[in-house]
Amino acid sequence: MRELFTLPQNLQKFCEDTSLQWIKLQEKNEDTEFAMKDDDERIQESNELRKQGNLLFNAKSDRNILGACRLYNDAIFAALDCKGCEEIALGFANRAMALQAFGYYSQAYDDCFCALKSGYPHAMRHKVVTRQAYCSLKLKDVQSLKKHLLELEGISLNESFQKQFTELQESLKQLMIDKCSEQDEMEEEEEIKKSRNSQEIIDTGTDLGRIMKAKCLIPKNQLIFREKAPAFTPVGDGRRICHQCGITGFIPYPCFNCRGRVVYCSLKCQKEHEDLHRYECPGYRFQFFAHGGIAHLALRTILDKGGLLTIIDDLKSKTSDNEIWKALTKGGDVWENSASIYVESLRMVSNLEIMTIMDIKWFALVSYLMVVYLKHYTKYFDKLREYNTKCNWELVVGTLILRHVGQLISNAHMLTTIIAKPLYFTMTDFYLLNDRIWLKPGHLKRGYLHTFSNYEDVAAINLPYLSICNHSCVQSFQPKFSGRCVSIFALRDLKAGDEITNCYDLDYRKVKRAARRQRLKSTYNFDCKCENCVQPNEDADFNQYHRYRCDNKDCGEIFIPIIPQRRSLNWWQNTDEGSVDDITIYCTKCGCEQRLDWYHEIKRSIERTRQSETRRRLYQIFKQLENVLLGLNDVRSYVALKFCSEWFKLPYHGIALNDQDYVELIDMTKYLMECTKHQSSANSIEYVAEMIYLWDIAAMGKYKCTPNEKEEMLFALSIISDQTKEIFLNYYNDYVKDI
Repeated sequence: MRELFTLPQNLQKFCEDTSLQWIKLQEKNEDTEFAMKDDDERIQESNELRKQGNLLFNAKSDRNILGACRLYNDAIFAALDCKGCEEIALGFANRAMALQAFGYYSQAYDDCFCALKSGYPHAMRHKVVTRQAYCSLKLKDVQSLKKHLLELEGISLNESFQKQFTELQESLKQLMIDKCSEQDEMEEEEEIKKSRNSQEIIDTGTDLGRIMKAKCLIPKNQLIFREKAPAFTPVGDGRRICHQCGITGFIPYPCFNCRGRVVYCSLKCQKEHEDLHRYECPGYRFQFFAHGGIAHLALRTILDKGGLLTIIDDLKSKTSDNEIWKALTKGGDVWENSASIYVESLRMVSNLEIMTIMDIKWFALVSYLMVVYLKHYTKYFDKLREYNTKCNWELVVGTLILRHVGQLISNAHMLTTIIAKPLYFTMTDFYLLNDRIWLKPGHLKRGYLHTFSNYEDVAAINLPYLSICNHSCVQSFQPKFSGRCVSIFALRDLKAGDEITNCYDLDYRKVKRAARRQRLKSTYNFDCKCENCVQPNEDADFNQYHRYRCDNKDCGEIFIPIIPQRRSLNWWQNTDEGSVDDITIYCTKCGCEQRLDWYHEIKRSIERTRQSETRRRLYQIFKQLENVLLGLNDVRSYVALKFCSEWFKLPYHGIALNDQDYVELIDMTKYLMECTKHQSSANSIEYVAEMIYLWDIAAMGKYKCTPNEKEEMLFALSIISDQTKEIFLNYYNDYVKDI
């Protein structure tokens, strides 16, 4: 990185101009694409969407509040970036009306604020303020209610609104009587700090580096520690996640300036993210960060609240770039400050030293692009120069980005969470607005929990404390992600002195040893010597899920297939390792090619499951597979999951399942859950995503869960986000608990 900043002035200018030219080209291309609809078209589209929403909201029969709300939401996004129009304000006002009617009072309150802020007609202001007052009452927010009633006192109201005003005044009096003081919760930072009392960090002074050990007995399923991520970046569609708190279930509050590419779950989160977003907003406007990859997370590690500005006071007195860099590297005064959140990120192990020269040059250029963007599109370097004018902040920040890239390429984690399947698969499809599934806020309609049988990676996340844990193919813990916070729970009893380890890839039950070690070597540059990799019976734990009976009638022996190109033996799926059509399975005992007639028949039949006779035949095949795919088998488990998923789609096509369908569904679901419990554990996100089917079947009165089953499934909820857990518990209490 220093080489770029120590070139002759003319070459430095050439590099900067070339980089800026590329960035400007991306901006121009995005502006051209966005301009394919002019403002008039967008305003007209927004207006039409609101009219459609009004029809649903005001319908005398079949009133659809959430359907209207979804259309109002689309109207808001359609009008983003339009100049001098009131469509956004009207969209927020309409959405507030629908949200209030459905019971989303906090979101309705924020919508009212957005409507007023974005130019809602002054003559109708009293309508929005009255709605704010009503939402404040429902939220039991005395101060907000007082404020809005005071504003209404200064407005001339007609008889109807005067009556509402009087009723709200009476409600305020009662609320002030009922309001009781609540005990303040412990500060989140203090709670996180206390959760680390059971571990100690030891610097081995060897290639192992720092390791984490248990200081005392940590029983199975007990919390080991919590950590709040100092930075994360969305994966895929950035609108699926609140960019501040990281939750996925929300009513969106888009940034107007970057065309709604960044969204929040509330105005509170938008306010808290303001200091970071001011430096990213121009880039999001033309999707600059879509080209950044891991460098975007590296940049956020610097820009976010736990980033460089938290230590800037310690760098005020430094007189040169070298002095600053020494302070930020091992042995420096800033580096030694263990109380700093940013220092935890600085201390992470970097893989730059083991990268190829070409990779380092590539990441250096990407880091340099980030610096050029910050220089020409933001005032970030002006902010840094307020503290120190003696150093080249562009060089320092560029080098820090590159350093964090080297760290995060091997230390970043994926935020994996259960997320409801979308209704319409549009860019503005938010599952809290799915009118098909919700009875009231937080409560699903009977039979719709299966819409949550989906889990995805939604963010790349920096967790420097968790990153201290070394790798083992036999993981010590199970992580629970809830927004940007992760809680780590012990998978087994950990005695004092036991190392607390993480599994960087698929574990010993899901991938063969040779394939695991090869991948770890190529990605992380070490030879795994964990407890599983050194035991003599190689792949015994893996092989138990891949036992086949040869379909050659003259053989019939049990064998484990050998498929060199598939490290997990998932031959039935198309992956980056190759197509299903390229794979042939041979019996390792007699050498015969396996016909796999059952697989080909399932493949032909799965598109015809609306026909009752097809489902009957598929049930027969699944039962017959018990003698072909033995025990808890990975392939048979996949077949069960595929059938469950397809069967639950049938009611959407007007196909009613009969009692036999439910009996077979129960058997397949229980088999699937048993496989996952052994291969991943009961408190895993995979298990929760599968037990959902059984809860829906129970909710529809087709199955009665035993007390032990209920206990196990309720325990499994400890591993999902707090927000989703609340929805699941509501569903359990509404439909499953008393059955």
